[in-house]
Amino acid sequence: MSMRLLAIAVLLLTALAARAQPVPCPPGNANLPSFYDDATLFRDAIAKVADVEPSNQRLTGIIVPHHLLAADLVALGFHAASGFRYKRIVILSPDHFHKTRKLFATTTRGFDTVLGPVAVDTEAAQRLEANGDMVEESCLFAKEHGVMAMLPFLHHYFPEAKIVPVAMSVKARRADWDKLAEALKTIVDDDTLIVESTDFSHYLPQHDARRFDQQTLNVLAAGSLDGIAALLQPDHADSVGALYIQTKLQRTLFGAAPLVVANENSQETTTDYVEQTTSYIVALFGAFGPGFNNSARAEDNIYYFAGDVNFGRAMKKVLLRDGVADRIIDDVLALTGSRPLIVNLEGVVLPNVPEAIDDMTLAMPADLAIGMLKRLYVAGVSLANNHALDLGPSGYAETVRALAAAGIPHFGQGEALALGDLDLVGLTDIDTNGSKNIDLLTPALLDRLVGTNASRPLVAFVHWGREYKTEPSAREELLADQMRLRGVSAIVGSHPHVSSDSIVPLAGGDVAEVYSLGNFLFDQRAERSSGSMLELRVFAQGTIFPRLIPLPNYFEMGRK
Repeated sequence: MSMRLLAIAVLLLTALAARAQPVPCPPGNANLPSFYDDATLFRDAIAKVADVEPSNQRLTGIIVPHHLLAADLVALGFHAASGFRYKRIVILSPDHFHKTRKLFATTTRGFDTVLGPVAVDTEAAQRLEANGDMVEESCLFAKEHGVMAMLPFLHHYFPEAKIVPVAMSVKARRADWDKLAEALKTIVDDDTLIVESTDFSHYLPQHDARRFDQQTLNVLAAGSLDGIAALLQPDHADSVGALYIQTKLQRTLFGAAPLVVANENSQETTTDYVEQTTSYIVALFGAFGPGFNNSARAEDNIYYFAGDVNFGRAMKKVLLRDGVADRIIDDVLALTGSRPLIVNLEGVVLPNVPEAIDDMTLAMPADLAIGMLKRLYVAGVSLANNHALDLGPSGYAETVRALAAAGIPHFGQGEALALGDLDLVGLTDIDTNGSKNIDLLTPALLDRLVGTNASRPLVAFVHWGREYKTEPSAREELLADQMRLRGVSAIVGSHPHVSSDSIVPLAGGDVAEVYSLGNFLFDQRAERSSGSMLELRVFAQGTIFPRLIPLPNYFEMGRK
């Protein structure tokens, strides 16, 4: 063996030996020392988010980075939860340097930080350590930035809280994650905040990392434990196990859903090309009920999609009752915050609707329809459906004229609409009401989805499926896959008059699909119909996070 190879071998053996060595503990019961020397970075990050409004509803968990290049994002997550007090904070972190001899580690020692001490919930940590087959007491946290980067923020925002740090070995598998989740249930209660310290896509250029980020975001939005367990480490995240356990505990203990409020990549911090980047996600977990303030950063945009709308027939009578339209509008704007709304407009907009028109021919008075659309801040109207041509080409032209005169953007079959940083394409697989023509979506029409700017997310707003069915047929599954292959970011469906109850990640998360949003403003009772709104948050790097929000039956609300 040459001297050079021998030297390399010695270095490798030394590194492996150092990795295997446990981190020495301070004498006695002393706190683990501060990992950082300068408080400036932490204070600056805290100051940067000081004007952001914290969540006005209690959070049960957050996901934040531990890479301090993104210190402002760490602060953003903790700041969001800071409107409420917590007795205990559980931190889930990867064991970056493979120091734990078991699958998981915790400690009963406290910590010193550059902003002050952080106490450990000794009793809770000991309860975890009672699972001696998988959890050990360790001082590895003295060198573990996945925990140490959290502590100055914890001291600032939650000075009275005690923590339980948990480091997770890369050797742990799904069955081990499930066992740890069960053990954590014994120490997590309503006064506990679960902090997941995770950096996401690692060691890839941004154009690749963005795809992995989008897969992670879609799987997280779906709440799919199977999907999360299938993510790759480190392509998707540096601790898939932490993401899995966080999601499982939030669902089973709190019935909480995720809301991602930031997604960035380290490439965005420099104009120089970076071959190996790191991605960051900030997510909040909570119930997010009525009145949630749902703040957004200036660099991100939020759009809303709602299902079938018709301002004629019995819906017109309801909306013309005293105060009903105002009440419905107030309820919707409380959800959207007057942000852009995209709807599927079923029917023809006319200056005067003939009295003799039959119930299956949908038409609505222009003054009511345009007034409602404008008051709801509708920024896009899809006319790609089976009722837009109920009165033929002349009726369609009347609708287009009315929308154009009011300055309301619209898009029909195969037509695109650009909204800020989001592109939409309207598609319908169903012909005009009364026609037996179906399966309208041909490869040529689907090719309209092939965009020229891959950095902008693209949404297919599709009229398809069967009425009153919440699951796609083989036809819709085929179409969805063809849309995925043409590069759409999300598929949003309408027509069935009933809403899907979940977001489905296609092909491992490449695309988020909501098969049907059901009804929005439509004259059908709750016993046969339902509706949801899709919130789509668009981040600067071109990724999106979808969130499905159940809606009340506004038709019945107006009848009461």
